[in-house]
Amino acid sequence: MGIRRELHPEYLSNGNTRLPPASFSMSNAEKDLFCHVLRNIKVPNAYSSNISKAVNEKERKLQGLKSHDYHILLHDLLPIALRSSMSKQVTLAISELSNIFKILCGKVLNVEAIDKLQDRAAIALCHLERIFPPSFFTIMVHLVIHLPLEAKLGGPVYYRWMYPIERFLLKLKNYVRNKRFQQGSIA
Repeated sequence: MGIRRELHPEYLSNGNTRLPPASFSMSNAEKDLFCHVLRNIKVPNAYSSNISKAVNEKERKLQGLKSHDYHILLHDLLPIALRSSMSKQVTLAISELSNIFKILCGKVLNVEAIDKLQDRAAIALCHLERIFPPSFFTIMVHLVIHLPLEAKLGGPVYYRWMYPIERFLLKLKNYVRNKRFQQGSIA
């Protein structure tokens, strides 16, 4: 069929077979650069937690992030960090997805912009389909197409977030004296 010839197995002269790396895979040097960028990034106070503490440069991992940290990472930091370590095609596709989420999570929504955003989401997913394998596209990735319509029906996402409720539940959790019966202690 000739689909993605650059990813087809290569037969070496010694009889072995080699699979070439995909455009979205990162070498160890690129992973080091990605982690280094996230480790040294400076953000304003109260913008997010200290993401640099979650970066483990030795193991090339991000660990211990909260849901809000992932939100900030997806909206703002990921396109910046990927720009230095990925190909331009992959960076543009992920940046477009980040911009879609950033517009959706704004405090003010424009109805005309939401209609255009649904088309942008479909195009962004088409770009991602050209880069990533089909196993990447679960039902959750497909739901990105429906998010602009949900924002149009329900209003700004900002007013329906769980972050304030989670902070309040943490405050209530601190009132607990008996760890065995937490619900009764909170009540």
